[in-house]
Amino acid sequence: MATAEQRRRFGQALQRAREECGLSQRGLADALGVSQASVSQWLLGQTAPRPERVAALEGILRMEPSSLARLLGQVSDDDRAAPSVSVTEAAEADPRLGTRERRILAAVYRELVHQRELDQAGSGLPADGGAASRA
Repeated sequence: MATAEQRRRFGQALQRAREECGLSQRGLADALGVSQASVSQWLLGQTAPRPERVAALEGILRMEPSSLARLLGQVSDDDRAAPSVSVTEAAEADPRLGTRERRILAAVYRELVHQRELDQAGSGLPADGGAASRA
């Protein structure tokens, strides 16, 4: 059972990841097959999803496996690899940036990711830009 603090941290991380992917609450709910009310409760830290839903969220939001599960105590910190920091998390932690700059940086990042995905879909290249096949 997740604590209130774990649910709060999970909700914040889920919100950042959802925004980075450019998904609305409804869009995330539809992709996961749950109600928008469930997503809202998770974002607000009122409830926590079951482990299988957490794994599905990580996949939909293109997150490192177990990154959300770890926040809810569903995975031990001992099993942890080196932490991965998102662009948005780095911007939030940088005291030199104001709210406006953080929003702009997140929007530019989302657009770059979107453009790369469009380019790859059009060219048939894998997500690594074909680096694996050149290695």
